[in-house]
Amino acid sequence: MRPLVFLVNPKAGSGRAGAVWDRLVESHPELRGARVVRESDPAAAAAGLRAAIAGGATAVVAVGGDGTAHMVANLLLGDGVADRVAMGLVPGGTGSDLCKSLGIPHQPGAALAAALTGEPRPLDAFAVRRPGVDEPAGPPWRWCVNTVSSGVAGVVVEAVHRLPRKGAGVYLRTTIEALLGYRPVRCRIAVDGEPFYEGPIFLLAVANGVTFGKGMKVAPHARLDDGLADVVVVGDLPRWTLPLRLPQLQLGRHLGVRQVHFRQARAMSCEPLGPFTPYELDGDVGAPGPIELKVVPGAVRVLR
Repeated sequence: MRPLVFLVNPKAGSGRAGAVWDRLVESHPELRGARVVRESDPAAAAAGLRAAIAGGATAVVAVGGDGTAHMVANLLLGDGVADRVAMGLVPGGTGSDLCKSLGIPHQPGAALAAALTGEPRPLDAFAVRRPGVDEPAGPPWRWCVNTVSSGVAGVVVEAVHRLPRKGAGVYLRTTIEALLGYRPVRCRIAVDGEPFYEGPIFLLAVANGVTFGKGMKVAPHARLDDGLADVVVVGDLPRWTLPLRLPQLQLGRHLGVRQVHFRQARAMSCEPLGPFTPYELDGDVGAPGPIELKVVPGAVRVLR
């Protein structure tokens, strides 16, 4: 076994990740001697991981959801160790959409085996900046490895994070509730330095992986290692069409709809034109405002 450290987020998936780890230890006694950082507090988790990496760990295996993977990727990239410390993933969160796109098994035992025996393979990342807030030559606001989205997706992720418990259908149910009261916000979007879209949006999704929101195929053509972001903009849809469009989004059959705009790009910027919604950042919540995003090919290495 390569020198590694496990990060277990006991709160991920309303406690599911902690239970997943406990069952893995029961079925794999060799894990009892593994180095484990069992923390939900980001600062404490980061301190534990840094100590393990300083002690020689060459991989971090995250047991949790997309937010846990987001935290690990930001630590590895922010500390400049992503070229020598790989990331493994065992799904245990509410969505775990990155695992779906990577082809990591949903069953924890199989995912653990992939993390322990798999080879490090490249994963693109998005460097996300806030113009006027982040220094151009400084570190980005966030590193993201699955999706950056806004519009109704920002409303949904904010609502999901407020829930004390998150059941199996939480994303679909919260999406339907959010759509009922959503009023499109306006923005100006550019891709690779050229104007792409200006006007009202139901959804902006910049995707590295295929799915977000627990399996919604927002970017059915996306690849995690092609150096490109899949930019999907859903403009102002007639409300009577929403019962039809949501299943299309769920199944990845929405790109041919007239109000849907799609482009693959290496960079993207979004400038709000008035009050705006929060951002969804790998399942976490980010404050509204202008952003700039750049794809960094192969920035992270994932065991699979």
